[in-house]
Amino acid sequence: MLDLTVVIVNYRTAELAIEALRSLEPELAQRGSARVCVVDNASGDGSAERLDAAIRSHRWSSWVTLLALAENGGFGAGNNAALRPALERPAASPAAFLLLNPDTVVRPGAVGCLLDFLAEHPRAGIVGPRLEDPDGTPQRSSFRFPSLRGELEQGLRLGLLSRLLARHVVAPPVRDDAHATDWLSGACLLVRREVLERIGLFDERYFLYFEETDLCRRARDHA
Repeated sequence: MLDLTVVIVNYRTAELAIEALRSLEPELAQRGSARVCVVDNASGDGSAERLDAAIRSHRWSSWVTLLALAENGGFGAGNNAALRPALERPAASPAAFLLLNPDTVVRPGAVGCLLDFLAEHPRAGIVGPRLEDPDGTPQRSSFRFPSLRGELEQGLRLGLLSRLLARHVVAPPVRDDAHATDWLSGACLLVRREVLERIGLFDERYFLYFEETDLCRRARDHA
């Protein structure tokens, strides 16, 4: 069983983050060493106080830590604020980090499924789940790296040409099977610790969007 730390970066979505924690509680109860770090990215709207109150009232303090930042450096910087100190303590560092958006609800068994897949596929460095809207509609969460041909297809959408360029489309149709891909949505990423030790953390020059694309590209380049 892989040790796990979950990182949730919150910005003015305290109630959603609390619901995410509720959904995680039964998942992590089976994994005594699992921990969650909620990073409040300088929300300035009372989010940190509401999160702290929820952690106390639900008695989550044994497995949830709140890190309130004084400055919002973006999504990548928020994750790095939790990842960096964990990686600086190798003896206590978990085998994997689950990076989770605050507006996600984790379905029963989902965390275990991701961890099992990572354990059974030692060459997989980053794993992501199928993402769905509340009504069950699948979200596109598996992508190809952007390319000139992909952008051409997206911009033109011309029958025959689009079919010829189909394998270059950045967001291909949702699949129901496990498959290799270029990059995954940052809404939910399970990252092996060794990957971060090798390639480093998120590039904080990306304030919001594309930071997970960059991370996955660096992981592939160092595979």
